[in-house]
Amino acid sequence: MKRNFLLISAILIAFVLGVNSARKILSFRGTSEKVSQAEQRLEDLKRENEALKNDLEYKKSNEFKEMEIRNRLGLVKEGETVVIVPKDDDERLTTNDESSLKKSNWEKWKELFFGT
Repeated sequence: MKRNFLLISAILIAFVLGVNSARKILSFRGTSEKVSQAEQRLEDLKRENEALKNDLEYKKSNEFKEMEIRNRLGLVKEGETVVIVPKDDDERLTTNDESSLKKSNWEKWKELFFGT
């Protein structure tokens, strides 16, 4: 009887230890996944930080300042001339032949293959 009681107690203790060990292993696995995700995010943030530092250095440079002054304010150096290119309007891009705009596709194909 005492022997059976000790055997059942040992089995229960082993079962409890096994269940707790399984929980800890699963917990450690989840934690390791979180750590690897955090490491990946850290690497991404380091790359982004480096890119932002490079961008900041460029924007502190005289080259950037001069380009912004030229583009935004339209200023030029002595001896330079400013050329202003007009924006394309839809009217200039369309053909002068208004009749071709009103024709259906089959009429345009007919003109292409057989002429007018």
